[in-house]
Amino acid sequence: MKKLIRIVLIFIIVISVLSSFVIIGGAVYLRQYKSSRVDPSLIEIAHRSEKTKFYCYKFSDRDGRVGEATLIESAELNGEVKYKYVPYNEIPENLINAFIAIEDKRFYKHEGVDFIRTAKATFNYVFGSGDFGGSTITQQLVKNLTGNDDFSVSRKLSEAFSAIALEKEYDKTEIIEMYLNVINLSEGCRGIGAAAEYFYSKNPSELTLSECATIAAITNNPSKYNPQKHPENNIKRRDLILKCMLESGYITDDEYRRAVADPISLSPSQKGSGGGVNSWYVDMVIEDVLRDLCAKYNISRSSASMMLYNGGLKIYTTMDAEIQAILDQYYSDIYNFPIDREGEMAQSSMIVIDPYNGDILGVVGAIGEKQGNRLQNYATDTRRPPGSVIKPLSVYSIALEKGLIEWSSIFEDSPVKSGNETQPPWPYNADRTYVGEVDIQYAVQNSLNTVAVKVLDMVGNEKSLSFLKNKLLISSLDNSADIGAASLALGQSSQGISLRELTAAYSIFEEGIMSKPRSYFKVTDKNGQIILDNSPSQERVLSRESATIMTKLLESVVDSGTARDMISLDMITAVAGKTGTTQNNCDRYFIGYTPELLAGVWFGYEYPRSLDDFGANPSIYLWDEIMNLIYEKTDYGKSTHFTIPETVQKLTYDTPSGELSQGNENIPRVKVGWFDFKKNNYE
Repeated sequence: MKKLIRIVLIFIIVISVLSSFVIIGGAVYLRQYKSSRVDPSLIEIAHRSEKTKFYCYKFSDRDGRVGEATLIESAELNGEVKYKYVPYNEIPENLINAFIAIEDKRFYKHEGVDFIRTAKATFNYVFGSGDFGGSTITQQLVKNLTGNDDFSVSRKLSEAFSAIALEKEYDKTEIIEMYLNVINLSEGCRGIGAAAEYFYSKNPSELTLSECATIAAITNNPSKYNPQKHPENNIKRRDLILKCMLESGYITDDEYRRAVADPISLSPSQKGSGGGVNSWYVDMVIEDVLRDLCAKYNISRSSASMMLYNGGLKIYTTMDAEIQAILDQYYSDIYNFPIDREGEMAQSSMIVIDPYNGDILGVVGAIGEKQGNRLQNYATDTRRPPGSVIKPLSVYSIALEKGLIEWSSIFEDSPVKSGNETQPPWPYNADRTYVGEVDIQYAVQNSLNTVAVKVLDMVGNEKSLSFLKNKLLISSLDNSADIGAASLALGQSSQGISLRELTAAYSIFEEGIMSKPRSYFKVTDKNGQIILDNSPSQERVLSRESATIMTKLLESVVDSGTARDMISLDMITAVAGKTGTTQNNCDRYFIGYTPELLAGVWFGYEYPRSLDDFGANPSIYLWDEIMNLIYEKTDYGKSTHFTIPETVQKLTYDTPSGELSQGNENIPRVKVGWFDFKKNNYE
């Protein structure tokens, strides 16, 4: 007897302690998540069924944003998610009851959380199978909207509080309506409207009892219970649902018997996605808006897709219609591009940006006529090693800014590691030669690997990597894998960098300001209320003086360096830029800019391999041809020279000493360079 009393006392103490932890933990989480709720306005937007429209501006004054928004007639949203909104009064009672019977029997009795079911689920989790479960339809609605489905106590509590908040703002009919319009029902179908159309070519109101249960069966595991791919699994769960409906009094014995006797007889919709093929630009905007909707509203990608595809939104893009048309037309003609000796074509992409504000004016993601929507975009989606185009960003600009180097600084073009019988000298230059003492201008102009590594050593690898990631917003660099000179000085980054990020980083060389690239100005709802404000994001990262000197260095690349004799646009306007080649000649780049426009071109195979067959860098002439077309067919060309601040002046210096001189620039051993008076206090 004493033993029994002792066991009971221990049990009571354990329960008391556990209860205390639950109460204290609940109080802590309650304070943390008391404001956790799904934005009601977001729910309303996500469940409209109106087409989203895209606009671009025809600016009379781009800097002052003076212009008229024009509808992009060709832009249509053809979904990765099938969605067809169904209002409550068009949802058959059998369909509603099928979901409630299997998913949440006490739906009409609880206030967002079924504590009885939660207690049972907790017991099963601790002492049984390990599966938690126990979520109500309201909680599942929250999970579907937020996309947060990881198992953790904090997530479950947050979900519960959000469900309780929803039940206070919406009645049961509104909640079940929202739930049935967002759930995943396989084959890309979100909601019962899309599922009824896809599997049965019907509206939900036309579904039979058996068909209602078949659709309800899918949601537990959309892959496993897909009636098209796994009918044997679906029919077992369908029959379970029908039994639950019978036990709950939703159907009669006769209805139950007839429904379970029905075979699964699908009549899949033959409707295609419809619509046309969007430009590469519209594809990019869709991806950017989806990402930003998810981030701002803490919602899942599928919820953001429904919001985008059916919310009646208005998206105001930064696209320049004339530039985009030129890019689309040029890249759609495969005869504009070279082929290798086997007649095979490589791939290419290009992006054009306004360097003063980050506006993406045009983009093209691949060669050839675009055959579909949301395809692989080599300008925005693909990441490749940047090669030598990284050097001005990761090495020379920082060194100039910190006063570690200037135009005339002298370095030895020689290996850092001398090599031995098994290892060659490192690094080596593209032509495998070394020329001895050179100045910075020569090193940049000829893209010497040796000098880039030596200047990086002066800058510091950590500072270089931090500058690229935190100031130039290059997101793909890894703190561990990309800390070495191979990545920072030679551009062999571990995960690669997108052409979009790489090109945008060059905006710092116009005036020293980094402008985050953006594809749209704002997104509004159908009433004109702004739901995404994509105002310019800018930060000064270089002085105007350092930016100007870097531009002058990069002009020398075009005039007499690795891009010499390949650029003709400099006959019309000033051009600065940098070439890039990656290891084994697998990728070729040219990123160049004028006083008005910044553009980057990548050229390479879909699956990286040597581009030796193509000889000279194809990206350079592609850049030049397309930029010439832009200047010929648009009103760009009003500014033809880079602005030079008074504090940057042209001076002569002696070689090989690098010291300033008073000599005539035409005398041998005397060169001309650009110097920062303010920083160096020259007299």
